[in-house]
Amino acid sequence: MGFEISHLSKVGDDRKGLRTTRRLLLVSNSTLHGGGYLDHCQAHISTFFGRLKRVLFVPYALHDRDGYACLARTKFNSLGYELDSIHDAEDPREAVRTAEAIFIGGGNTFRLLKCLYDNQLLADIRRRVLEDGIPYMGSSAGTNVSTISISTTTHPPHPLSPPPCC
Repeated sequence: MGFEISHLSKVGDDRKGLRTTRRLLLVSNSTLHGGGYLDHCQAHISTFFGRLKRVLFVPYALHDRDGYACLARTKFNSLGYELDSIHDAEDPREAVRTAEAIFIGGGNTFRLLKCLYDNQLLADIRRRVLEDGIPYMGSSAGTNVSTISISTTTHPPHPLSPPPCC
């Protein structure tokens, strides 16, 4: 379900004098048994993104980024949206700075978070969503990283090494 949330990070808003409404669509999973990729929430996606033209996709939670981007692009194209994958961008930070909307897909939460840190994207994404008010969609791991802590994730980190990022 899509919700406009204005109370998230309220303390930060008060300090900065900002009153931007958060536009978040947080989805627990990308597929339901017997259905296709994002089929169960495609009506919500269309309502949420509305008349926007382009969505920036962040596929860092899965190892096969090309395949994941292709899957997401096919779904978003069928809904009338262009989808650009951040892993194809010459400058990922610039891609975030100029995005109309951001969708972070699911997979391994720790891999995703490591890649976001390694590419120095967290502050830019946070600013675009919390201050600029662009729409943010997260699915599974993409929902997890939008919260205050990933401590409730069901993907344990590998005990010997962090998952590969880029």
